Amino acid sequence: MKTLWVIIILIVLAAVGFGGWYLFLKKSPEGGACASASKCEAGLKCANKICSSGKLNSGCVTYKDCEEGLLCTKSICFEKPDYSNLFSKVIISKMKPGLPPGPNNPTTVTSTFVNSDAFEIDFSGVKSTTVGQYYFEFVNSTTGEVIRDTKEMNTTFKGEDTGSGTDLNDLTAGKYDVNVYFKDELVYSTTITVQ
Repeated sequence: MKTLWVIIILIVLAAVGFGGWYLFLKKSPEGGACASASKCEAGLKCANKICSSGKLNSGCVTYKDCEEGLLCTKSICFEKPDYSNLFSKVIISKMKPGLPPGPNNPTTVTSTFVNSDAFEIDFSGVKSTTVGQYYFEFVNSTTGEVIRDTKEMNTTFKGEDTGSGTDLNDLTAGKYDVNVYFKDELVYSTTITVQ
């Protein structure tokens, strides 16, 4: 009888030990669930509660979760898009809010702004075949939250150079990814700083 009790106790201890290892010590592989990086296998980060290596098609919250040179858009790491078939150059500038660019409101090419500036984005070398709606969004580089998008502005490419702008009054100090979408497909991304 004593042997039976010893066997039962050993089985219970083994089950508890395995359960504890599984719940507290087991590391998740890429794509596995996590609450923090400590729950992921070595070399992986915890992004959006998923273990990620930061390579192409890995989960992410911001570009910081991805390997250098990759973007984080819609919670996925991927390579920067090639926009050369649409336009040849993107120019990011600041200007005074409330007025369009022109002689009374010159633009200054920069990637550093204050929230009392207006943001201007200009596309040059637009191909004649580049026709359709575009918009851009500001994404907080720390949280991954989309702070604002310009979808409702109904801006369009008409096969010629164009641009548009918006005030930055609702952006707090920090870094923001500026993502440009053409026909709902990401075609350009850069980072700006608001001081």
